[in-house]
Amino acid sequence: LDLIEGALELATNGRCVLLDEMERLARHTSSGEISQLEPREALKDSAPRVEIIRFDPLHKRDLIGPGGAVLRQLEDKFGVSLDLTQDGQCLLFGPDQGSVRMARAAVMDLVADVEEGGIYDGTVIEIKDFGAVIELLRNKEGLLHVSELGVDLDDDHPQGNYGVVHEILQVGQKIQVKCTAVDPVQGTIKLS
Repeated sequence: LDLIEGALELATNGRCVLLDEMERLARHTSSGEISQLEPREALKDSAPRVEIIRFDPLHKRDLIGPGGAVLRQLEDKFGVSLDLTQDGQCLLFGPDQGSVRMARAAVMDLVADVEEGGIYDGTVIEIKDFGAVIELLRNKEGLLHVSELGVDLDDDHPQGNYGVVHEILQVGQKIQVKCTAVDPVQGTIKLS
């Protein structure tokens, strides 16, 4: 028992010596050059990054793809590593800020939902008699009805509504649209 008591007393004395030395150095450097050092406001662009993306767990299959193909494509294309959790989190590890930013945008395109009132950049993928089909996000399509184009419908146009829509929009054209409604049952998206 005396041996243990001696060891504890020696450890306590050693701890006190260390704390006293740390306090002395802290007082010494608080008035010197070290006190003027501050942490960087932002990391360097070349510093490795980690980001957490939260999403609806129901969209996890969209991110993984058949046999993990979509996930591997994202990792190969952007040079990042993706780690998915069961509760809808994607941990995104990348070598620099640029690659992580581009990979984040791609992941968000895959797992994001179109929200009513949101403004989206879309691509015209098909023109119909009643309007145009617009691709908003990856695998998300909406209808831009001919009445929402903001033009007077010309009854005299030789091709009818199709001709009116075709004069304004072309397949492949990039346009900005606003989501006016999302049908939760059928999943249809109406655009303006």
